[in-house]
Amino acid sequence: METRDLGYVLAVEEHGGVGKAAEALGMSQPALTKAIQRVEAQAGLVLFQRTANGVAPTQAGSLFLARARRIALEYEDALKEMHAIRSGEQGMLSLGYSPTVPAALVMGACRQLLKERPAARLRLRRRLARDLVDLLVAGELDLIVAPEPKPDAEGLSFIELFRDSLSVLADESHPLHLRRDLRLADLADQEWLLPGPTIPLRQQVDAAFARQGLDLPKLRVETDFGSSSLLHLLRGTAMLCVAGTESFDALEGLRALNLDTNELDLRRHIGVVVRREAYLSPLAQRAMTLLQAWTH
Repeated sequence: METRDLGYVLAVEEHGGVGKAAEALGMSQPALTKAIQRVEAQAGLVLFQRTANGVAPTQAGSLFLARARRIALEYEDALKEMHAIRSGEQGMLSLGYSPTVPAALVMGACRQLLKERPAARLRLRRRLARDLVDLLVAGELDLIVAPEPKPDAEGLSFIELFRDSLSVLADESHPLHLRRDLRLADLADQEWLLPGPTIPLRQQVDAAFARQGLDLPKLRVETDFGSSSLLHLLRGTAMLCVAGTESFDALEGLRALNLDTNELDLRRHIGVVVRREAYLSPLAQRAMTLLQAWTH
């Protein structure tokens, strides 16, 4: 089996059909079909089955594809490492960070890295934590700065940088600011700006309401991205949202509600996340050291 055959199999899965995959790969459909049959012959099992919309992995195919993705990433890592040894170049660093991580931390470390490595290049991505993890696992990012992944996240290593807590924010004129020791029940009738239901933060808020037998938060605005610019929507309204510590300075006129932490625990561990046993270039290793230095 050739390494490119793994790429062919992964392309069929990604595009959901041989025809679309062949078009994306710039090869003929018969040639791709032959390559898939070659892999299936070596595996001794059928990897794909026809569906109404194209093809889908069989049970055996799903297992094979999971290993094929890991092999493909390891192969790419090996090529990166060999290129670094051969050329001696400073290389490219692909780094992602969550919108709720202080930008001063990431930008400060990156600025120092560029000063130290004049030939280095950076590719920065700012996404919700879940999207960052997906990009990291896919090999599109070298490392990310984000909240600690869930314990069931396989193949990832976490190096803690610091701990903090998110807050429930509201416009400074909101009447709830006049109350002390707020309970979650006091927020039950409020309207919220929150990320989508697949985002861990949203799930955390929903779970807190559900544990107390309260209806889920009333959504006025739901987003699939994270940005401090969203805070502009809160200004002059009665909406609530959850944001990071640096959001206090992002827009004047917003304040954190005095909500009992036992009601909604928003404490977090923030750190660097990398793929376990993945190749980390000297540039990536230095970036991690600088990030650690900025938090101490």
